[in-house]
Amino acid sequence: MARETEDKFVVRMPLGLRDQLKQKAAHNHRSANSEIVYRLERSNELEEELARANRMVDELFAKNQRLQAELAAANTPQVQVAEA
Repeated sequence: MARETEDKFVVRMPLGLRDQLKQKAAHNHRSANSEIVYRLERSNELEEELARANRMVDELFAKNQRLQAELAAANTPQVQVAEA
């Protein structure tokens, strides 16, 4: 990408974070900038995956509640009233 088309963003980092990023970038064979971009993109992907997983958990919890109610109803003795 040409530098004039790239968007620049200045970030203030807590002490030590820059060094951690540089170490991770070196470990992953990326520049510090590429490491930051990768991690930002990945965090967005993971956020979407987590939202999908949470929806699935909610659906499964609701289904479990329904099944437990059905099971409880099936195990409840039915009382028959004799006609006089």
